[in-house]
Amino acid sequence: MATPLPTFVTRRRPDWDALQALLTRQRAGRLGLTELRTLDTLYRRAAADLAQAQTFYPGTDAHRFLNQLCAQAYGAIYQPPRERWASTRDFFRRDFPATLRREARFVGVSAGLLVLGLLLGALVVTLEPRGAELLVPEGVRRYVAQGRMWTDDLLSVAPPNAVASGIATNNLTVTLFAFASGILLGVGPIFTLVNNGVLIGAVGALCFREGMAAGFLDFIAAHGPVELSIIVIAGGAGLMVGQALIDPGELPRAQALQARGREAVKLVVGCAPFLAAIGAVEGFISPGHLFPTWAKVGLGLSLGALFWLYLLRAGRTVAGVARADVPEASASNRLR
Repeated sequence: MATPLPTFVTRRRPDWDALQALLTRQRAGRLGLTELRTLDTLYRRAAADLAQAQTFYPGTDAHRFLNQLCAQAYGAIYQPPRERWASTRDFFRRDFPATLRREARFVGVSAGLLVLGLLLGALVVTLEPRGAELLVPEGVRRYVAQGRMWTDDLLSVAPPNAVASGIATNNLTVTLFAFASGILLGVGPIFTLVNNGVLIGAVGALCFREGMAAGFLDFIAAHGPVELSIIVIAGGAGLMVGQALIDPGELPRAQALQARGREAVKLVVGCAPFLAAIGAVEGFISPGHLFPTWAKVGLGLSLGALFWLYLLRAGRTVAGVARADVPEASASNRLR
């Protein structure tokens, strides 16, 4: 015999209300992974309740309510995949900057390693002039000995687009190596960051010692802030991979590597378009004297400030809370 309708509604209403609340949170993009599982469970219970209502209480308000509730839940759980452009837009609008904010400690360590390399390279060349023979490439030392910047002839031997392409390829190689070498228990990113820092610091100290500090600043000012930021972010991604291998926590090492690797890949992929853009700046604007130094400095500082403003602010609500800062916050949008 069927349960009286008031009793049925009273007994099952808490689950229906809970499902409604989760659907509201799902539409706002605020649903966590645990809540997604609860949503699926409550939907299945509501579907069973709908079948019971169709059998014993057809045409009632409870039947109509459950029909609408299950339709909404089905649409939320089995929604079709988002358009590729929408996914890409959401990735750069929320996922990429939110991932960087969540993993800020790795990016901070990466920045510290680069700065350490800069200081070491600069101190060695400053305190021991012969240190330049070990740390600065011979071609660069030869130009500096002549009182010329090694970048002066870049645009005379190749058109700007070729220079930009070559620079972008080199930057991409460094970035990918800083990330992928994290599989070597984090040693690869550490070496890459410190080594690049030592090279830049040594070259800068050599130029300063030889009275060419202005020329060095003229070349690196426009692209340096963003380019070094990208290398630091890629190094942080590599350190994340290394940390997953060294300290997987409660997960098996393979699962920890997979989970942390997905987050690390987001950082590298997110940097890709910025890396291409800054390669164009380095190829077209940084070399030569077409643009005055003050313009290059202003451009570099502006690009660097905008880049980090985007990373630190994108995806945050008006109240200053980043909805995507919670790892599972956008998971509801990926329900299939």
